[in-house]
Amino acid sequence: MLLDETNIAAVTQDEYAEELPLSEKAPAKAQPELRTFGLPSWIWTAMLACYAIFFGGLLIATGSDGGALMMIIISVLYTGMYFGTAGILSGLGNAINGNRNSQWKDGRLQTISGDLELSAVASQVLVVPAMFALFGMAIAIMVAIVS
Repeated sequence: MLLDETNIAAVTQDEYAEELPLSEKAPAKAQPELRTFGLPSWIWTAMLACYAIFFGGLLIATGSDGGALMMIIISVLYTGMYFGTAGILSGLGNAINGNRNSQWKDGRLQTISGDLELSAVASQVLVVPAMFALFGMAIAIMVAIVS
């Protein structure tokens, strides 16, 4: 049978749970994630600027088409929701623990695969938004040349 270890662990855990007193069987209270990346504000600003350039390029290229404009507006709202949710959750973590569990130690980001310097963090975080910005500008330039 597949996943025998999982089945054995589940059976063993259930058997162990029956032996526990009722007071120890109470579910643990849910705890929010307390670690935050604490990215510097200039990285967030650069990321949002890249997305603004991307959407601006698309608006310039397709501004006269109502359907395209609607899709761009939906995409802008979705992007705002995506970053807004991350900002809110990060703010909650900072409010709860005062950012004392930040993964930054001695100016380096502690990751599972090793420490990263600020320049490495910035390049990894900003590479995709920068490519989106270049794509938006390229679309706008191509439409300007063709028109």
